[in-house]
Amino acid sequence: MDKFCYTGWLVLVDIDERFMLQHDAGRVALNIADHFALRIICGELDCGAPLREMALTREYQVGLSSVREAVSVLQRRYAVDIFPYPSVQFRVLTVQNIQDLYDLSTELYILLGALLAQSWHTERQLLVLLKLRRAMQSNIEGFTRQCFSIIAVAVLAVQNLYLEEVLVHMIPAVRRTYYLAFQQRGAKMERFVRIFVQLLLAVQGRRIDEIRLLLQDHTQRNCQLVLHALPRER
Repeated sequence: MDKFCYTGWLVLVDIDERFMLQHDAGRVALNIADHFALRIICGELDCGAPLREMALTREYQVGLSSVREAVSVLQRRYAVDIFPYPSVQFRVLTVQNIQDLYDLSTELYILLGALLAQSWHTERQLLVLLKLRRAMQSNIEGFTRQCFSIIAVAVLAVQNLYLEEVLVHMIPAVRRTYYLAFQQRGAKMERFVRIFVQLLLAVQGRRIDEIRLLLQDHTQRNCQLVLHALPRER
């Protein structure tokens, strides 16, 4: 699998050469975390499997300090759990943590939608979102990437740094559940496109109550799809 990076707002770029040429400790750690986050999101790595730090130092040809910093980033993104030394495991998706994640993300999306509805000034700001919708791809990876690119553009538009920081760390966990729903339950991408169009119209009309209702319904449906896609023993 190619190595990828989605630093900042999850824009995927090939970073094979960057791993070879870039040796700044903080950047290397972030690149490692980005690569592993993508592999976790796509379901390539087994839930509950151990993350072996020494193996990572050999794989990426970096020092142990960079690997441990990458693990810390992954923990903040809810991708791994750190237990008493030396146990680091890829986070297991459970009914409880999925419900908790969707409870939080729903309220954050509603806040984001309301702020955007209140703050946009020109049609050009909304046109960017419409262009992203038109660029949505039919494959799972491309589609989920565009879904969260839309959130990224909205966050940058409202210019709330606290909301941005929370969403940056939360989005990889939500994106992981999207992959699970699409792969295991055959979630319909057309429904996601339809809800986005409805949301965009509500934002344009500054109809905040409608934004709340649309997002509550949308996220509740998504949560149920993910829960039904979980292995039964969880």
